[in-house]
Amino acid sequence: MKAEHRKGDSYTDRLFQWLKYEKNLPIELVNIIKPKVYHVTYNRKPMILKGYRRSYVLQQQIDFFSNFPKATRIGAVPLPFKDGIPTLSKLGCEWGLFSWMTGRHADFADAKDRQAAVKVLEQFHRTAMDVDMFSIPKDPLYVKWEKRLDRFEDTKDVFQEYRSKRLYDELHTCMSQQLEKFRQYNWGEIEEKAWVNHEWLHGDVAHHNFMINHEGEAKLIDFDLLHTGPHLYDHIQLGQRFLPYLEKNRSALFHHFSHVKEKEIWLQGVRVPADLLREWLYGYRRCRYEEDRYSRQINKLNRAWESRKVFVRYTEHML
Repeated sequence: MKAEHRKGDSYTDRLFQWLKYEKNLPIELVNIIKPKVYHVTYNRKPMILKGYRRSYVLQQQIDFFSNFPKATRIGAVPLPFKDGIPTLSKLGCEWGLFSWMTGRHADFADAKDRQAAVKVLEQFHRTAMDVDMFSIPKDPLYVKWEKRLDRFEDTKDVFQEYRSKRLYDELHTCMSQQLEKFRQYNWGEIEEKAWVNHEWLHGDVAHHNFMINHEGEAKLIDFDLLHTGPHLYDHIQLGQRFLPYLEKNRSALFHHFSHVKEKEIWLQGVRVPADLLREWLYGYRRCRYEEDRYSRQINKLNRAWESRKVFVRYTEHML
């Protein structure tokens, strides 16, 4: 796992003082990975300490993995504090420990890393079907994308200001049209089948949530978006994550997902440019906080769209 060294802040200092002196826990800070996520040692063993504002997100992971004995073969799992205590509350967060995964984050430009990611995700999907427990409800994927489109529409003025109205119009039209096609499938039936079959999703299949070890095997980390739903959702979103590297090598993309049964729905889902909107909205927020420039983010989006629209046109005849 990648960890960045940063100087301590008052929040971090208070947390680790409390753990050491009030809870008498042998936890030492190694590095701050990001806010409220720390690389630590616990009894000299490397682990992750993570804080949650929404305690139920952590509790669901604890409950899930307690019913999933094969999980340690697949990825990072919650671990108890001393005396079997699962979580601790402090500074407005519920804190949990997680196993440390040695290795590096996956690079989806690398075919071996992509294949390793597909393999471990499929292994997770297959073995987690034995877990029968309540899941935090989530919107169907098309509803999530509809909300993203609404947020994209709220940024229209930026495109007009930077004389990029054509880019906005093209992307908005494509998103609307492809999402409407995706919405037409019988999602009620598909979702019900997934619920009956206990299909579990990782929910965030970004490259940084796959760790590649020295043997080239992938492990999954960060199950914060864990929930039940059609495995198809993870496959679609992983396909979108692969797309920037395979838009001109479509046969390789299709090969990675040859095991997916609902190939037509998968392809239609991949064709929805929701991932481009996600990246734009992330960049837009950075610009709002003056951490980036709108012109740079618009140029980045334009390059991605010019490549993506060729893929969308090419695959039209395949449906």
